[in-house]
Amino acid sequence: MNATATGLAAKPAHVPDELVVDFDYVHPDGLEEVGVYRAMKRLHDGPDIIWTPRYGGHWLVTRGDDIRFVQENYQIFSHEIFMIPRELQVYKPVPLAVDPPNHTKYRAVINPGFTPKRVEAMREKARELTIELTEKMRPNGRCEFLSEFARIMPVTMFLKIVDLPLDRREEFVEWGLAIMGSYDVSGRTEAMNRVHAYLKQVLDEREGGPGEDLLTRVAGWRSNARFQNDGETMSMASLLFVGGLDTVASLLSYTVHHLAEHPELQRRLREDPGIAQKASEEFIRRFGLSNTGRIITQDFEYKGVQFKKDEMIMVPNNLSGVDDRLYDDPMAVDFDRNAPHYNTFGNGPHKCVGAPLARVEVQVFLEEFVTRMPEFRVDRDRKSTEHCGSVPGYDTLYLRWD
Repeated sequence: MNATATGLAAKPAHVPDELVVDFDYVHPDGLEEVGVYRAMKRLHDGPDIIWTPRYGGHWLVTRGDDIRFVQENYQIFSHEIFMIPRELQVYKPVPLAVDPPNHTKYRAVINPGFTPKRVEAMREKARELTIELTEKMRPNGRCEFLSEFARIMPVTMFLKIVDLPLDRREEFVEWGLAIMGSYDVSGRTEAMNRVHAYLKQVLDEREGGPGEDLLTRVAGWRSNARFQNDGETMSMASLLFVGGLDTVASLLSYTVHHLAEHPELQRRLREDPGIAQKASEEFIRRFGLSNTGRIITQDFEYKGVQFKKDEMIMVPNNLSGVDDRLYDDPMAVDFDRNAPHYNTFGNGPHKCVGAPLARVEVQVFLEEFVTRMPEFRVDRDRKSTEHCGSVPGYDTLYLRWD
């Protein structure tokens, strides 16, 4: 099934006409003209909660407080199915698609890879790599940011965490993009099977080994008394693999694009490098990424809306950070903004395990790339391309500088 060509679902009787909006999260109206965030933000002109007939029909919450409510209440809004349409969930990633209490035992396998001590150790490695890539790029006067930086620095950091070969980075990125960017069930399945075949070999080799990398920890789960079948280890390994190849690259691309359009923010970072930590939090707030689904486990009423068991609801984090009910002038990036909370990394038990490392990577990027580069701008002679979907981002982003 091609998820973008499934037709429109019939409106259920309990859905009021005034909540129906023909909204396509993969191809929102205006995407090519105004970009992902402004195209998505148009939903704020309508009801807080809408129902769209796209992809089998599903609900969508548009406001930050409601997004947080759904994220925190997994008993009603389950993570067991998180793809829309649900047919795209061609495997069950553990622990992402597992709710408590079982979620906790799987999360305990992965959490030690992101302790404060480990993340701080990775900070300097990220700094060294950022400096190396920046100095290599600077004399050229122009770049394609994804291929020359965003899909190198964070991906290399991830490959070190799982101890996978750095010389296969480009191949791994292609695999990850084939999974995350495919809205065709057969295409997604084919890409996932390729990843599974590779990771099975890795897990078999590392089972019982002395390594401290995350994939060795996952392979070690096989000796745990609570281990049920090898689908669990394959699922955990696949989640780590896919999650490490795309999201931070997208966040960095939106960050550098905004800086390219706002040279005054570049100057502020160069003149006051100590602002980088606050600035990184503001960019993370402004450019929330994932658009994930939940399956509703019971009939439930919220804000006057009747949800029915087994319906799907979308949680668009990229709308949360630009909610004018939570933030003044939310589309602006204000390094002095006092907005300590945002929903970018999720809330509740499914909060992103890699959030501490993502924060470090964005901060190091602002400290080293921005301060070492001349003032950069978007290269208007070459066309950059952007996509929406479950993880929005740039496909290509061209910059230049004098």
